Amino acid sequence: MKDLLRIATASVMLALAAAAQPLSENLILDEELSALRAITVTKKATFSDLCKMVLIHRNELEKYNTDEERCARLAELKIYDTTSVGHIHLKPVTKGAVAKAVLNLYNLEKTLLFRLTGIEWYAIQNAEILSLIEKGSNSWDNLSGEELVTIMDIAMQRAQEQSTWMLPKNPYKEFGFETYPEMEQKTKPLEPEKKSEEKADEPKPAAPPAEDK
Repeated sequence: MKDLLRIATASVMLALAAAAQPLSENLILDEELSALRAITVTKKATFSDLCKMVLIHRNELEKYNTDEERCARLAELKIYDTTSVGHIHLKPVTKGAVAKAVLNLYNLEKTLLFRLTGIEWYAIQNAEILSLIEKGSNSWDNLSGEELVTIMDIAMQRAQEQSTWMLPKNPYKEFGFETYPEMEQKTKPLEPEKKSEEKADEPKPAAPPAEDK
C-alpha cells in the first residue's frame, strides 16, 4: 500500500512539474510581449526601454527583475555603458546610444573610426551605412519606441545576413547539382548510337575491256 502511495505521489509531482514548465514559458513570453507593446506605443523611448529591448533580443529579460539590473547587464556585457546615464526611466535614449548598442549587441561590421573611438557620432555614421538608421540623423536625436523596436529588428536581420557571408558556397548549386562529377555526368552529350550492322564493303566495279585496234 505504501509503495502504491509513493508511486501515486511521484506521478502527481511529475505531472505538476510538466504542467509548470509551459506555464513558466508562457509567463516569460507574456512579459516580453507586454514590454514590447508598452515600448512600441511610447512617444519618446528611454534608456530603460533600450535595456529591455537588448535583453529581449538576448532572451534574458526574465532573468532580471528590475530595469536597473537590466541596464547593469548591458554595462557588464560592454554593449553600452549605462553607469553614466543616471535616471534610466526618465532620460530619453538617443539615436547615437541605440546605434552603439545594436552594433555591439550583434557585433555588426564596424567602421575603422567607430572601432577606434567608440564615439556615438561614428556609431550613427556606421548605422547609416548598414541602413539601420535613416541618413541625416544626429547622435543626440531622440526617437520613439516604435523607431527603437524597428532599429533593433533591422539589426537582427543584418546579423543574420552577416553570418552567411563567410560560409563556403557550392559553385555547382546554382546549376542544380551538388558536385562536379554529378554535373559532368548529367550534362555530358550523348554519344551517337552505333549502327547495328556495318555495311559490307561493296565490290569495286571492274575495269572496262581494252578496245581492239
